[in-house]
Amino acid sequence: MIVLVSRSWRLIATAASFVLFGVVALALSAGLIILSLAPLKQSLKRHYSRYSIMLISRFYVYCYRVLGVLKVKFENMHLLNQPGALVIANHPTLLDAILLLSVMPNTNLIVKAAVANNPFLSVIVSMAGYIPNNESGVALVKEASAALKSGETLMIFPEGTRTDLEHGLNFKRSAAIIALQANCTILPVLISCEPITLRKHEPWYSIPKTIPLFHLRALPPLQISDCIDTTHPRGIQARELNQSLQQQFAQHLNQKIAPDLETPNLESPNLETPNLKTKE
Repeated sequence: MIVLVSRSWRLIATAASFVLFGVVALALSAGLIILSLAPLKQSLKRHYSRYSIMLISRFYVYCYRVLGVLKVKFENMHLLNQPGALVIANHPTLLDAILLLSVMPNTNLIVKAAVANNPFLSVIVSMAGYIPNNESGVALVKEASAALKSGETLMIFPEGTRTDLEHGLNFKRSAAIIALQANCTILPVLISCEPITLRKHEPWYSIPKTIPLFHLRALPPLQISDCIDTTHPRGIQARELNQSLQQQFAQHLNQKIAPDLETPNLESPNLETPNLKTKE
């Protein structure tokens, strides 16, 4: 009986939280539209926008915790705010980006085209200077690497979509290519959720029997030279770096790796400019 009441309450609270997210997103968009009209430098507007997103994300996570929808454990998050570093994380649930943004006050982010084109979120994406992945592979890599070289922290989910637990981790090479192009430090973040909720192909109202615990743990920074032989041709470096990162995540998370569906010719020049668009 107690379990049934708890799940029923969390179902109601989860629905209320999604409604709250929409209302807050609209309010934030309105505030950022006003900010866009202010006589400030673009860089300052971007900084204020990202800081506002962090505060809103933190508020949203706080509401989830207070309502008993979830529990969260953050570990080593101080490692993430390093200028010019690429933050990569696995993507098991719908809330991963919000959880990370809640502890990162001034980070750039590669977002899905659907998010960038969403009428409720497009203003937020634009004002924060986030990078939509609806560009060509060449343009996206160029913009992302330029952001890193300018000293911005950039966050990306190498899987491009939420993890399909049935098949395992499936990193696309986008993160590896961007890291190589920028020659930057890589900051891995492990995200786990037990029991799992809001995963790929799962409706939001599928509520677990117990309160899910989200655990976000930042690992020590990685240098590219620690992962691969940098004397290899660039295309081979991208593939090896992607495999190295994926294997490290799989080992830490005790997850399997999905069969590699990408079978390009390693000597092909197109290897360095793949289609980086993600699935919905």
